[in-house]
Amino acid sequence: MFQSAIEARSDREFPRSHVLMTATLMTPHGALSVRIRDISVAGAQIWAESEIPSDCDAVLKRGPFFAAARVVRTGDRAAGLEFYRLLSDEEFASAFHRSSRPAAVPA
Repeated sequence: MFQSAIEARSDREFPRSHVLMTATLMTPHGALSVRIRDISVAGAQIWAESEIPSDCDAVLKRGPFFAAARVVRTGDRAAGLEFYRLLSDEEFASAFHRSSRPAAVPA
């Protein structure tokens, strides 16, 4: 599976993949450009150039990937997100694809 190929070794219940990808975090205070530092099927750690609101609902978006989450911890422009449900393998894999355009169909 795609996920097993990119998993980082860890003692976490849900292993996180260490990445550096741009995304958008939509919060009740507005949208923020963020960098995803690591991600799993259960949550993500992100970083932003500005302060990230704490203890609020949010949506993490990257291309075709959307995940509803709770901001569970913040500090030093970083935040931990806990997704409201575990992502499927397909949803998890979509976080690694930037384009939101459908693939071209060969003629």
